[in-house]
Amino acid sequence: MLKDLGTPARGLVRSAALPREIRRRRTVLVLVILASFTLIVLDARRSAGSPVEPLRHAAAAVFGPLESGATSARQPVDNLRDRFAEVDRLKAENEKLKADNEKLTSDLRTTDYARNRAAELDRLLKVAPAYTVTPARVIGIGSAQSFNHTVTIDAGTADGVRPDMTVLNGDGLVGRVVRTTEGTATVLLIGDRNSTVGGRLSSTMALGFVSGRGEVAGTLDYKLVDLRARPKVGDRIVTWGSKGNAPYVPGVPIGTVTSVTPNQGTLGSTATVKSFVDPSRIDLVGVVTGPPARPPRSTVSPEKGR
Repeated sequence: MLKDLGTPARGLVRSAALPREIRRRRTVLVLVILASFTLIVLDARRSAGSPVEPLRHAAAAVFGPLESGATSARQPVDNLRDRFAEVDRLKAENEKLKADNEKLTSDLRTTDYARNRAAELDRLLKVAPAYTVTPARVIGIGSAQSFNHTVTIDAGTADGVRPDMTVLNGDGLVGRVVRTTEGTATVLLIGDRNSTVGGRLSSTMALGFVSGRGEVAGTLDYKLVDLRARPKVGDRIVTWGSKGNAPYVPGVPIGTVTSVTPNQGTLGSTATVKSFVDPSRIDLVGVVTGPPARPPRSTVSPEKGR
């Protein structure tokens, strides 16, 4: 019977201890809250004699170096990241500047090309203002063709170009067409050994023949028909034309006399002529494809009473 009565007694003791533990914890919590509130109120005064100030300094002394070390350790990483970002930005900016520079250079070249082409066309028209001229460009030059000194131009029968037509540029006579295809033509240069052009001195109108030497420099020989005539250094020579304006039309500049040498054992002399056209710099040319517009010739009659 006593054993059975002892069990409820131990339960009553445990139940009585629980309220005391709860009250103790509540008391501690209230004290902590009051202490915290008191510290907050005291610190809010921001006075030099605040009791919290020593604690703040102690915390700063302990955690300040740790925070500074963490910041110092993180700084190189941040700097490296910023440097990579700056390098990427500079690379992108450099690429943009390069692209802009290339575009400006291309535009400048295009503008220069167009300006030079316009100037060449203007000079070409001034050399043969009365003729119908078909412009063309040199697209080939060299010994692969059947003649020694020839060029290929990008105009052919489809453009009205035929053999034995005069070819000139803004400086003067280039040569004559010797063969054609639908889209191209081969031009024999006046400097070729097989080339002979009728030319006259612009100063005296004396007639002669200009022959090529086959030299790259474009040096020519000139012999007058009248063996007694003698050209002078500096005389200009122009074409005197061919029957039907083929292969040469009249009045096209050929070159300038640079020296005169008497012929040995015979009458007459041979003049060395520097061609107005530089054969190594031929680009834009014109093929004379039409005759000049010629007004009716006026007649001359003898006066009466003479």
